[in-house]
Amino acid sequence: MNIRGVAHRGYSAMYPENTLSSFQAAIDLGYSHMELDVHLSKDGVPVVMHDHTIDRMTNGSGEIRDYTLKELQQFVINDEERIPTLEEVLILAKDCIIVSIELKHPKLYKGIEEKLYDVIRKVGMLNQVYVISFDHRSLARLRNISKEIEIGPLVNKLKRSDFRLIDKLDATHIAVNYNGLNEEYIKRYEEADVQLVVWTVNSLKQMKYLQQYPSLLITTDELEKYKLFSSPSIRAAGEYLYDYEQLS
Repeated sequence: MNIRGVAHRGYSAMYPENTLSSFQAAIDLGYSHMELDVHLSKDGVPVVMHDHTIDRMTNGSGEIRDYTLKELQQFVINDEERIPTLEEVLILAKDCIIVSIELKHPKLYKGIEEKLYDVIRKVGMLNQVYVISFDHRSLARLRNISKEIEIGPLVNKLKRSDFRLIDKLDATHIAVNYNGLNEEYIKRYEEADVQLVVWTVNSLKQMKYLQQYPSLLITTDELEKYKLFSSPSIRAAGEYLYDYEQLS
Protein backbone atom coordinates (compact mmCIF):
# COMPACT_ATOMS: atom_id res chain seq x y z
CA MET A 1 0.00 0.00 0.00
CA ASN A 2 1.29 3.46 -0.90
CA ILE A 3 0.87 6.03 1.88
CA ARG A 4 0.83 9.62 0.63
CA GLY A 5 2.91 11.36 3.24
CA VAL A 6 6.45 12.47 4.10
CA ALA A 7 8.42 10.33 6.52
CA HIS A 8 10.30 12.92 8.59
CA ARG A 9 13.98 11.94 8.71
CA GLY A 10 12.78 8.44 7.84
CA TYR A 11 10.88 6.60 10.55
CA SER A 12 12.45 8.76 13.24
CA ALA A 13 9.98 7.80 15.97
CA MET A 14 11.27 4.22 15.88
CA TYR A 15 14.80 4.38 14.45
CA PRO A 16 17.69 6.82 14.75
CA GLU A 17 16.79 9.78 12.54
CA ASN A 18 18.46 10.26 9.17
CA THR A 19 19.98 6.77 9.12
CA LEU A 20 19.75 4.04 6.53
CA SER A 21 17.63 1.91 8.89
CA SER A 22 15.21 4.78 9.40
CA PHE A 23 14.87 5.41 5.67
CA GLN A 24 14.49 1.71 4.91
CA ALA A 25 11.67 1.48 7.45
CA ALA A 26 9.81 4.33 5.70
CA ILE A 27 10.22 2.58 2.37
CA ASP A 28 9.05 -0.74 3.83
CA LEU A 29 5.93 0.93 5.23
CA GLY A 30 5.05 2.14 1.75
CA TYR A 31 5.43 5.90 2.21
CA SER A 32 5.42 8.01 -0.94
CA HIS A 33 7.99 10.55 0.35
CA MET A 34 10.71 10.86 2.95
CA GLU A 35 12.62 13.89 4.21
CA LEU A 36 16.29 14.24 5.09
CA ASP A 37 18.84 16.96 5.92
CA VAL A 38 22.16 17.61 4.20
CA HIS A 39 25.51 19.13 5.23
CA LEU A 40 28.99 19.03 3.70
CA SER A 41 32.03 17.23 5.06
CA LYS A 42 35.41 18.96 5.14
CA ASP A 43 36.30 17.33 1.82
CA GLY A 44 33.06 18.42 0.20
CA VAL A 45 30.90 15.29 0.39
CA PRO A 46 27.16 15.79 1.08
CA VAL A 47 26.25 13.83 4.23
CA VAL A 48 22.91 13.28 5.91
CA MET A 49 22.32 14.63 9.41
CA HIS A 50 19.95 17.17 10.93
CA ASP A 51 22.37 19.16 13.11
CA HIS A 52 25.52 20.86 11.86
CA THR A 53 27.36 19.11 14.70
CA ILE A 54 27.65 15.39 15.41
CA ASP A 55 27.27 15.73 19.19
CA ARG A 56 23.61 14.75 19.58
CA MET A 57 23.55 11.74 17.29
CA THR A 58 26.99 10.13 17.48
CA ASN A 59 29.68 9.17 19.96
CA GLY A 60 31.78 12.09 18.72
CA SER A 61 31.64 15.86 18.92
CA GLY A 62 32.32 18.85 16.71
CA GLU A 63 31.06 20.36 13.48
CA ILE A 64 30.51 18.23 10.38
CA ARG A 65 32.50 20.66 8.25
CA ASP A 66 35.61 20.05 10.38
CA TYR A 67 35.79 16.34 9.49
CA THR A 68 36.50 14.54 6.23
CA LEU A 69 34.05 11.85 5.20
CA LYS A 70 36.49 9.14 6.28
CA GLU A 71 36.79 10.76 9.70
CA LEU A 72 33.02 11.20 10.04
CA GLN A 73 32.40 7.54 9.33
CA GLN A 74 34.57 6.53 12.27
CA PHE A 75 31.79 7.76 14.57
CA VAL A 76 28.77 5.60 15.31
CA ILE A 77 25.06 6.27 15.79
CA ASN A 78 23.28 4.11 18.33
CA ASP A 79 26.36 1.87 18.59
CA GLU A 80 25.90 0.34 15.14
CA GLU A 81 25.18 2.82 12.33
CA ARG A 82 27.32 5.35 10.49
CA ILE A 83 26.55 8.80 9.17
CA PRO A 84 25.25 8.13 5.64
CA THR A 85 26.25 10.05 2.57
CA LEU A 86 23.53 11.57 0.44
CA GLU A 87 24.59 9.28 -2.39
CA GLU A 88 24.05 6.18 -0.24
CA VAL A 89 20.57 7.32 0.75
CA LEU A 90 19.55 8.20 -2.80
CA ILE A 91 20.72 4.82 -4.08
CA LEU A 92 18.56 3.21 -1.38
CA ALA A 93 15.58 5.40 -2.30
CA LYS A 94 15.79 5.28 -6.08
CA ASP A 95 12.58 4.07 -7.73
CA CYS A 96 11.13 3.39 -4.25
CA ILE A 97 10.29 6.76 -2.69
CA ILE A 98 10.46 10.50 -3.45
CA VAL A 99 13.06 12.32 -1.38
CA SER A 100 12.69 15.78 0.15
CA ILE A 101 16.18 17.17 0.76
CA GLU A 102 16.56 20.05 3.18
CA LEU A 103 19.64 22.20 2.78
CA LYS A 104 20.66 22.92 6.37
CA HIS A 105 22.74 26.03 7.13
CA PRO A 106 24.04 26.32 3.53
CA LYS A 107 25.95 29.49 4.46
CA LEU A 108 28.38 27.21 6.29
CA TYR A 109 29.27 25.32 3.13
CA LYS A 110 30.71 26.98 0.05
CA GLY A 111 29.39 25.37 -3.12
CA ILE A 112 26.96 23.01 -1.38
CA GLU A 113 24.27 23.60 -4.01
CA GLU A 114 26.48 22.43 -6.87
CA LYS A 115 27.76 19.42 -4.93
CA LEU A 116 24.20 18.47 -3.99
CA TYR A 117 23.08 18.72 -7.60
CA ASP A 118 26.04 16.64 -8.79
CA VAL A 119 25.10 13.77 -6.48
CA ILE A 120 21.43 13.88 -7.46
CA ARG A 121 22.34 13.85 -11.16
CA LYS A 122 24.94 11.09 -10.69
CA VAL A 123 22.39 8.78 -9.06
CA GLY A 124 19.76 9.66 -11.67
CA MET A 125 17.24 11.04 -9.17
CA LEU A 126 16.39 14.45 -10.67
CA ASN A 127 12.78 13.37 -11.17
CA GLN A 128 12.53 11.79 -7.71
CA VAL A 129 13.66 14.59 -5.39
CA TYR A 130 12.78 18.12 -4.39
CA VAL A 131 14.98 20.45 -2.35
CA ILE A 132 13.75 22.75 0.42
CA SER A 133 15.45 25.34 2.62
CA PHE A 134 14.86 28.32 4.88
CA ASP A 135 17.75 29.92 2.99
CA HIS A 136 15.95 31.18 -0.09
CA ARG A 137 19.15 32.59 -1.60
CA SER A 138 20.58 29.08 -1.55
CA LEU A 139 17.52 27.86 -3.44
CA ALA A 140 18.02 30.64 -5.98
CA ARG A 141 21.61 29.47 -6.52
CA LEU A 142 20.35 25.92 -7.02
CA ARG A 143 17.78 27.16 -9.54
CA ASN A 144 20.57 28.88 -11.47
CA ILE A 145 22.45 25.57 -11.56
CA SER A 146 19.43 23.62 -12.81
CA LYS A 147 16.12 24.60 -14.37
CA GLU A 148 14.87 21.03 -13.95
CA ILE A 149 15.29 20.36 -10.25
CA GLU A 150 12.20 20.85 -8.10
CA ILE A 151 12.64 23.26 -5.20
CA GLY A 152 10.56 24.87 -2.48
CA PRO A 153 11.05 27.47 0.24
CA LEU A 154 10.58 26.55 3.88
CA VAL A 155 8.48 29.08 5.84
CA ASN A 156 7.11 29.26 9.36
CA LYS A 157 3.90 30.96 8.28
CA LEU A 158 2.14 31.39 4.95
CA LYS A 159 2.10 34.99 3.73
CA ARG A 160 0.94 36.80 0.60
CA SER A 161 4.55 37.65 -0.28
CA ASP A 162 5.33 33.94 -0.60
CA PHE A 163 3.62 33.91 -3.99
CA ARG A 164 6.18 36.39 -5.32
CA LEU A 165 8.94 34.21 -3.89
CA ILE A 166 7.47 31.14 -5.59
CA ASP A 167 7.46 32.95 -8.93
CA LYS A 168 10.99 34.26 -8.46
CA LEU A 169 12.36 30.81 -7.66
CA ASP A 170 10.13 28.99 -10.14
CA ALA A 171 9.36 26.76 -7.16
CA THR A 172 7.23 23.64 -7.28
CA HIS A 173 6.74 23.25 -3.51
CA ILE A 174 6.38 25.31 -0.36
CA ALA A 175 6.76 23.77 3.10
CA VAL A 176 5.11 25.36 6.14
CA ASN A 177 4.88 24.73 9.86
CA TYR A 178 1.50 23.27 10.84
CA ASN A 179 0.84 26.29 13.07
CA GLY A 180 1.47 28.62 10.13
CA LEU A 181 -1.21 27.15 7.88
CA ASN A 182 -3.79 29.49 6.41
CA GLU A 183 -6.93 27.91 4.95
CA GLU A 184 -7.31 30.70 2.41
CA TYR A 185 -3.94 29.89 0.86
CA ILE A 186 -4.49 26.14 0.61
CA LYS A 187 -6.88 26.59 -2.30
CA ARG A 188 -4.65 29.24 -3.90
CA TYR A 189 -1.70 26.87 -3.93
CA GLU A 190 -3.89 24.13 -5.40
CA GLU A 191 -4.92 26.50 -8.21
CA ALA A 192 -1.28 27.53 -8.77
CA ASP A 193 -0.24 23.85 -9.00
CA VAL A 194 2.29 24.33 -6.18
CA GLN A 195 2.56 21.46 -3.72
CA LEU A 196 1.94 22.66 -0.16
CA VAL A 197 3.84 20.55 2.40
CA VAL A 198 2.96 20.74 6.11
CA TRP A 199 5.37 19.89 8.94
CA THR A 200 5.47 18.26 11.45
CA VAL A 201 2.11 16.56 12.09
CA ASN A 202 2.27 14.03 14.92
CA SER A 203 -0.97 14.23 16.91
CA LEU A 204 -4.18 12.43 15.98
CA LYS A 205 -6.06 15.72 16.34
CA GLN A 206 -3.83 17.36 13.72
CA MET A 207 -4.10 14.37 11.40
CA LYS A 208 -7.87 14.29 11.59
CA TYR A 209 -8.14 18.05 10.98
CA LEU A 210 -5.99 17.85 7.84
CA GLN A 211 -8.09 15.03 6.36
CA GLN A 212 -10.32 17.73 4.85
CA TYR A 213 -7.41 18.96 2.68
CA PRO A 214 -6.32 15.97 0.58
CA SER A 215 -4.05 18.12 -1.61
CA LEU A 216 -1.65 18.72 1.29
CA LEU A 217 1.48 16.64 1.63
CA ILE A 218 1.83 15.91 5.33
CA THR A 219 5.15 15.39 7.12
CA THR A 220 5.15 13.18 10.20
CA ASP A 221 7.40 11.30 12.62
CA GLU A 222 4.52 8.97 13.57
CA LEU A 223 4.41 6.84 10.46
CA GLU A 224 2.22 4.00 11.67
CA LYS A 225 -0.17 6.37 13.44
CA TYR A 226 -0.60 8.45 10.27
CA LYS A 227 -1.07 5.29 8.23
CA LEU A 228 -4.36 4.74 10.06
CA PHE A 229 -5.77 7.97 8.60
CA SER A 230 -4.30 7.61 5.13
CA SER A 231 -6.01 4.41 4.03
CA PRO A 232 -9.81 4.13 3.62
CA SER A 233 -9.57 0.41 4.39
CA ILE A 234 -8.13 0.99 7.89
CA ARG A 235 -9.39 4.50 8.66
CA ALA A 236 -11.87 3.16 11.22
CA ALA A 237 -8.94 2.23 13.44
CA GLY A 238 -7.68 5.79 13.21
CA GLU A 239 -11.07 7.19 14.10
CA TYR A 240 -11.25 4.83 17.09
CA LEU A 241 -7.83 5.96 18.33
CA TYR A 242 -8.79 9.60 17.79
CA ASP A 243 -11.98 9.19 19.85
CA TYR A 244 -10.03 7.38 22.56
CA GLU A 245 -7.42 10.15 22.67
CA GLN A 246 -10.09 12.83 23.05
CA LEU A 247 -11.69 10.95 25.97
CA SER A 248 -8.42 10.29 27.75
